[in-house]
Amino acid sequence: MMAANEAIDIQIPYEEELGDYTIFIEDNPDHWTGGYLWSACKNGIEFDSGLEFSIAGALQVATANIIGS
Repeated sequence: MMAANEAIDIQIPYEEELGDYTIFIEDNPDHWTGGYLWSACKNGIEFDSGLEFSIAGALQVATANIIGS
């Protein structure tokens, strides 16, 4: 698994399928706070989401939530 401070080159909004799961990452619409919203879904139902301040961090946390489910 990558460290949250590693450079990552993905376009936002981002969508990735991992088996039956889908990870979504998008810019936080609250530009004052900033960061990236991530969500983990299965069969079109969101089961976890959060806010991270780097794209790599969002991808890492979302992936960890899928692996741990």
